[in-house]
Amino acid sequence: MSIIQLPLQSHPSKFNGISKHPFAYNAGKPKKLFSPKAVSSRTQRIMESISVGGEVGGAGGAYSYEALKRLDNVWSSICSIDQTAEDDIEQATTSVFNPNRCGFETKGEIWVSNILNLGVSPAKLIDIMRDRFTSLGGVIFENCSVSSINVYQDIAVLQLMEGKILSASLIIDAMGNFSPILKQIRGGRKPDGVCQLIVGSCCRGFKENSSSDVIFSSAEAKPVGRSEAQYFWAAFPAGSGPLDRTTYMFTYVEPKPSSPTIEELLEDYWDLMPKYQDVSLDDLEVLRVIYGIFPTYRDSPLPAAFDRILQFGDASGIQSPISFGGFGSLTRHLGRLSNGIHEAISGNLLDSDNLSLLNPYMPNLSASLLFQRAMSVRKQAGVSPDFINDLLYANLMTMQRLGDPVLRPFLQDVIQFGPLVKALGLVMLTKPQIIPSTFKQVGFPVLIDWLGHFASLGSYTFLSIFIDPLIRPVVDTFSTEMKYKWNRQLEAWKYGSGLDYKLLNHEEVITESISNIRQ
Repeated sequence: MSIIQLPLQSHPSKFNGISKHPFAYNAGKPKKLFSPKAVSSRTQRIMESISVGGEVGGAGGAYSYEALKRLDNVWSSICSIDQTAEDDIEQATTSVFNPNRCGFETKGEIWVSNILNLGVSPAKLIDIMRDRFTSLGGVIFENCSVSSINVYQDIAVLQLMEGKILSASLIIDAMGNFSPILKQIRGGRKPDGVCQLIVGSCCRGFKENSSSDVIFSSAEAKPVGRSEAQYFWAAFPAGSGPLDRTTYMFTYVEPKPSSPTIEELLEDYWDLMPKYQDVSLDDLEVLRVIYGIFPTYRDSPLPAAFDRILQFGDASGIQSPISFGGFGSLTRHLGRLSNGIHEAISGNLLDSDNLSLLNPYMPNLSASLLFQRAMSVRKQAGVSPDFINDLLYANLMTMQRLGDPVLRPFLQDVIQFGPLVKALGLVMLTKPQIIPSTFKQVGFPVLIDWLGHFASLGSYTFLSIFIDPLIRPVVDTFSTEMKYKWNRQLEAWKYGSGLDYKLLNHEEVITESISNIRQ
């Protein structure tokens, strides 16, 4: 576990001022700001000749020439940030591949471009972010284990297994779905569903390796152990080499004692993957075996349960119920969360009520639970084994017919009211025969619950389009706390309705990525 030390304000003598960290270390010796052999500038000579002492006028500045150079370095970084961000993207991107396939059994295929088509190296991305963090004064403590967290009125204190302590104004829990803090909050409650039970591998030896599968189903639902599952596939070229390819097999399930185990899925994976990719397993070198669980809860995103502790990313339940979690599901929220956390810390608005506003109810995420249910095999539903493939293919074909403004947001994991109404309406008109089976598959209680989220999705869309422009111009005139709360409410309307999504071309995607990195 890594712990990030944040700059702290002093706190009462109970903790003896700002906590000291005897095991902190410097990343390296400070570099000299100028060569001793370099010709001194006039500014340097003047500043070095100034005697320190007394009080003089003038706002800003300092006596030290080194302080001037430090500020100049900061200014240079600000001026070059666009180029730096673009270079960072290019450095972390290891592969680009098009086109990308969505297909279902023998029913047909849809090919799209520039959706899930970039291979990003996590190691390079982490190195870039680490360097940026430390350059701004951040300190990283690695290989540290936390035994307990105590929250006080003005500070949070982490007790480390090594007997040391760290104190902070705010603790960000980014430990994922199985965070110990999250387990304490949920009290061992069983998930309402599993977004994906997933297995896969990265193998070397694929001669055809230029395109990807966003989602592909090669067969109808089948028995697995004591249960049944509908398998889906995804495949992408890997950045580790031109013949390296990552393939995933995943399914949506309800957590029950009879649910398939991960090992049972892997046994099926080794049997089915060669046929799916038209290769022989004997011709492949297995570089890595992949497996994971992505649980989902109806009450997500998760409100803050404690003062000064905020769940972040998968730990907050912000991922879609129908897609992968992790960094990819978080990227569209980075700007919103960065700004909100900055406001919360600056205004000392770190109680659980104010922190909960950073993880608000989002009807577009809650509405996705219906789609997860529709993609899960339920024996008691009594539908045909190929129903799930029929339903998904009918919906994707309808979306393709309605064009990119409907298809692309859905494939990029964003549910919007307008596109959803158009797609569902056209499916009901063109494929009315699947409606009775859909009701049987999802069940009426789930459908009634979904209708509430669907209505909220429409309300959030209206509020974001028509009410937001009336309120936003006057938000800056409010008090600090009221401004913070209204900013979070406006963001909830925007992100909860999916209106943060922009239909971009390739160049605009790069610009948007640079903006996210800057934030």
